[in-house]
Amino acid sequence: MKKPVLLEELLIWLRGRFTLTGEEKVWLLLILMICWVGLIARYTYLKNQKPETLTPQQVEELLGKAP
Repeated sequence: MKKPVLLEELLIWLRGRFTLTGEEKVWLLLILMICWVGLIARYTYLKNQKPETLTPQQVEELLGKAP
């Protein structure tokens, strides 16, 4: 089944707008890798963080300052 002419023209236009050069692909990949490394580092940091136990005096100070 043949696609309508308008759809073919739209696909050609979209390909032209969103096609990346090799250098652009490398930069995009580099940026995404930096983001992923940051997210993974944050996840592991938060996962390995130990909860701090509070003394009753610290609890009273925190609750006393709350509005």
